[in-house]
Amino acid sequence: MTHIGDAEDARDRLLGWLLPDGDPVSSLAQEDVERFCWYELPVKWAGKPVEYPRILTALADLLHAAGRPRAAAVCTSETTREILAAWQRSPDQGRAAFRRAVDASPVTPPDTSLLAWGSVMGIDEAVARRNASWMLEEALDDGVLVPGARGYDAARVKHLERWLTTPYSAHDGPTPLDAIHSERRRTWAETPPAARRRLRGPLADLLATAPAVPEGTAEPLRWLLESVGDGVTLTQAGYLPRALVVEAAERYDWYLPGMVPRTEYDVVRLAELHQLARAERLLAKRHRKLALTARGRQHLADPALLQATAAHAWFGDRVVAELAEAAAAALLGGETGLDDLTSAVHALAAEAFTYADGSTPQPDDTRRFLWQWLRPGEALGFLSFRDRSRSTITLTPTGRAAAVAAFRARAHASRTTPWA
Repeated sequence: MTHIGDAEDARDRLLGWLLPDGDPVSSLAQEDVERFCWYELPVKWAGKPVEYPRILTALADLLHAAGRPRAAAVCTSETTREILAAWQRSPDQGRAAFRRAVDASPVTPPDTSLLAWGSVMGIDEAVARRNASWMLEEALDDGVLVPGARGYDAARVKHLERWLTTPYSAHDGPTPLDAIHSERRRTWAETPPAARRRLRGPLADLLATAPAVPEGTAEPLRWLLESVGDGVTLTQAGYLPRALVVEAAERYDWYLPGMVPRTEYDVVRLAELHQLARAERLLAKRHRKLALTARGRQHLADPALLQATAAHAWFGDRVVAELAEAAAAALLGGETGLDDLTSAVHALAAEAFTYADGSTPQPDDTRRFLWQWLRPGEALGFLSFRDRSRSTITLTPTGRAAAVAAFRARAHASRTTPWA
């Protein structure tokens, strides 16, 4: 163990550790100071806990001399003392305290509606995140952002979103958001195995531009939300009222010709829509009354949001979403028979996935999945069938835009593993 004998020795060691290239102390970002105080000092620095106060005082003095009082305050803060004490109790407690402090730091870029930062980042995203932290620190120093002030959290997010959508020299022209999304698309398209690469690679260029939102996107869902409105009374069994069921069947030709449905579950597509709207919290039930939520009203007022939510619900998550990718990619090429669509999806399923017992999915498994995906797609108006035999499928114009929107959302999503 190294013993720090005096303040001068401490300063020399700190400069060698934090600024090995000889950069000035003023170039240290506050997040660098936080990482040193909260993680590197207790985990990596070769010193005893009894020496920590002397080391931290020396670092605070260096930062004060460089005109960095905000960063200097981190060194002697109660937060730092608590984190160091947590590390001495156990590594798990230390890591947890470190993560809480980083999340609460005013220089940690928050997630926004435009971007959720990944726990695994590519080079462009890591550069953007560091620059975003510098930008927030400058805003704090300049008094543009004042922690604890009224509206601070919203102002901080707005300030970050403005920066994310402004061209920045570090990315040679594109905005930081565009640079991050471009990098994420590349990673998404290159994700193994080969079947996934074959599927995603040809889509990369298509996803570079957001599709226009077609008029009437997810129209059946919009109709259901508008029809429920301020509220309808469900049946004793919890189904939609019969008048609404009959209207849906007639409006969309969702029932057998010349026959009248009795309940919601006679009209499978309507049941799919009802379930989707409840799952996405667009509609909510209280006792026997079903009504539009505030979130549902927001979706009615924003076609792009309605399309994004409908597309995400249609694709699903995890394995289901990956199989949905394969189906949608095949349909983007044009009208497709059910057998050919099953084969296209099964090529990915057989190569990329196994069951818990080590066996691989069979074609019948893939076909069952497909029907589970096709039903809500048709209910949302994203898919159509040539005839009632339902053997030939195509994307509608709104379905094509929704599929591209879903692909973009998945390609641009934050990553928690090296491969998305």
